[in-house]
Amino acid sequence: MIYILEKQNSKLLSSFISQFYQSILILKHWAWQLISQNSDQWIKNSNYVELFRIFALFNKNLVFNYEDIEINMKGSLLFPETIKCINTIFERFEKINNENNSFISIISQWYDNLSSFSNVHPEFEISTIIIHINHYIARNYVMTDQYKFYLNQLRQSPLIFTAKQLFYIKTCPFF
Repeated sequence: MIYILEKQNSKLLSSFISQFYQSILILKHWAWQLISQNSDQWIKNSNYVELFRIFALFNKNLVFNYEDIEINMKGSLLFPETIKCINTIFERFEKINNENNSFISIISQWYDNLSSFSNVHPEFEISTIIIHINHYIARNYVMTDQYKFYLNQLRQSPLIFTAKQLFYIKTCPFF
């Protein structure tokens, strides 16, 4: 599976998605279910981590390429089936103490792709999944003490981050 998706990520053939849409959809639903399980077993397996990294790249390509693929088809391949899945992922995220846990990296990539998709296709901003994620993040993460702590860390690292980078990191997310 990894080989096939890597090949697709390099070739970007719309015919692949059209021809194997149902199979990809089943695979994506399986992936969202696995990510939302309350188990860390899969994250300890490097093959799964690699598969989810490749899925994230596939999703990113789906967002920014494949102009001839119908938008609703893209959305169905990107979004999980239920809000319960999203809630479980957030619950797992909040229990993680290791800030470099692979789960955090994977989820960040997957959520970034959903965010990018809703920005590129504003009609999806009214999706119940996107609305729920936006509300959850606003309620539980934006301007929390942890978030402010991270912003302060960024401000105290002038040798690493430029003022322009700090502007983008601190200001742009709020617009």
